[in-house]
Amino acid sequence: MSGKSLSELNLSNDPLTTSSTSPTKAEDPRGMEWYRFSSDITELLATGKYTWAERTLEDIQVTVEKTQRVTDGQRRAVRNIEEAAERSRYRPRTGSRRYEGYGR
Repeated sequence: MSGKSLSELNLSNDPLTTSSTSPTKAEDPRGMEWYRFSSDITELLATGKYTWAERTLEDIQVTVEKTQRVTDGQRRAVRNIEEAAERSRYRPRTGSRRYEGYGR
């Protein structure tokens, strides 16, 4: 079994590339739609007003970051959570509760 000698091997210090052109710089994700959407979710969670929907928001955020895409359904879900928080803030508190012994 014969192989190449060390002098025959290309032992360059240059990084390997997949094409003959120089490698492109990685894009900055901060300008991308999915990144901004994920940042918006982080800001919502930081307010402390959405603890009741924290798990849902975190799950949406993980999916968006993993796929680097935002679906209409994800947008709608986050918008619904925001609107529900606004409605509950402006809903007058009546102090009444459902009578738990009702129907006995």
